[in-house]
Amino acid sequence: MKTILVKLKETEYQIHIQTGLIERIGSLINKFQHSSKIIVISSHKILRLHGEKLTSSLHQVGISHETIAIRDKEHHKNLSTLQLLYQKLARLRTSRNSLLVALGGGVIGDITGFVAASYLRGIPYIQIPTTLLAQIDSSIGGKTGVNLSTGKNLVGAFYQPQAVFIDPNLLNTLPKKELESGFYEALKYGIISDPKLYELVIKQAIKFSSHQNISLYKIICRSAEIKAFIVTKDERESHARMALNFGHTLGHAIESASAYRKFTHGQAIGHGMILATQIAKQLEKISAGEAEKIQNDISHMAPLPRLSNLRWQSICRHMLSDKKFIDNRLKFILPRKIGKVEIVEDIPLGVIKTIVRNYLRGIF
Repeated sequence: MKTILVKLKETEYQIHIQTGLIERIGSLINKFQHSSKIIVISSHKILRLHGEKLTSSLHQVGISHETIAIRDKEHHKNLSTLQLLYQKLARLRTSRNSLLVALGGGVIGDITGFVAASYLRGIPYIQIPTTLLAQIDSSIGGKTGVNLSTGKNLVGAFYQPQAVFIDPNLLNTLPKKELESGFYEALKYGIISDPKLYELVIKQAIKFSSHQNISLYKIICRSAEIKAFIVTKDERESHARMALNFGHTLGHAIESASAYRKFTHGQAIGHGMILATQIAKQLEKISAGEAEKIQNDISHMAPLPRLSNLRWQSICRHMLSDKKFIDNRLKFILPRKIGKVEIVEDIPLGVIKTIVRNYLRGIF
């Protein structure tokens, strides 16, 4: 088992990574059990795929649990779903000693984390991510929250889990589109920190033929290591953690402008990384050759849905609602080369406008 420590100023927890971990997860959860009440939050689909294994593992160590199923599409990550969960937790007489278990992808993890942060002013939770994107990114670091119609993740909190349990075998049932979505996020880690990881992701994303693959395990472990290292240095995104937002400023705006229905999160970030690289090229932050390699690799890694029917005005409006737009200054994470990025402020809006409009027209 690979174990990664996330050590923060006020708390610490471990990320456990092992194939087949779901089969014995009950014994691992047992030490985080503060009372007899464990509540699993998941979706109907995930419960059909993995719920029986989790239940069996819990029962083997004498743990009973309640289950709440919610819808887990990005456009369901909203205040209405929060209210539904609060009401169900109240009916179950959930206390501060109860333990929430997030079993699912990023939407389930983000919602469960925020419910844990806010219900009764804070109850413990753990993450069991079931998508590649959640395993390498969203389950780690304590960012929790929901979307508003005006922007993504505008309501939320930093609230760390008690532990993260990652079983790569859970990806065996993942649709190809969702697996590709995770590869875009893994590629981000390569661009911001590790050229070797970058090349491994490109190779595997293009030639991937089997979920049972040692390289996928390596990608998960290395991405989680990078995320844990950065979060340890900067828990609340005051500086170093901002690097993790490479591709996300415009990626989130694209998601919001399309009402979270056209793109997976990873696909939107794929577009966002290409746009950020074009901005870096325009500002002479990156060489033309390096920019072309990043853009070509992202484009060829998996087919990105076109941004048809989106307009600059809509993308801009959502971009300016982003959490990173502070004191009328928009921070962008721009690549200098593969393995290194830079936080850049005060990019002229006209530069962003021209690049986005050209990209919408297919010019890049």
